[in-house]
Amino acid sequence: MTTKLLLLALLIPVLGVAQNPDTTARPADSARVAKVEIESTYPGGLAGWRRYLITNMHYPVKAMKKNIQGTVIVQFIVELDGSVSNVEAVEGPQMLMDESVRLIKESGKWIPARQNGKPVKSYKKQPFVYRLENR
Repeated sequence: MTTKLLLLALLIPVLGVAQNPDTTARPADSARVAKVEIESTYPGGLAGWRRYLITNMHYPVKAMKKNIQGTVIVQFIVELDGSVSNVEAVEGPQMLMDESVRLIKESGKWIPARQNGKPVKSYKKQPFVYRLENR
């Protein structure tokens, strides 16, 4: 009997809230908006995100040995320059959280969200589904 591992992650902007960080702007300009006009995306879109994950995602060995499975939710901010910050696993099995956070932190520059034609910070939540299949 072999173990086949399935790693799933979708580029889903569960939460795409933008904030204009310009502190010199009028209060109305620096307010948070419920939804940005153009979401931040990974370079190459969904296909690029899948390629990145296939190449870089690893099921933690300790979690495999203990048959730990589940969904990890990671929240983070895509900054004005496309870098990611405030990366934090907020839900899911503890043994799988570090790998999920690592994937976001090492994902490189993203294409920032846009509001009124300007780049803005955006908040994202990314689910990572870890599942083992016995065959």
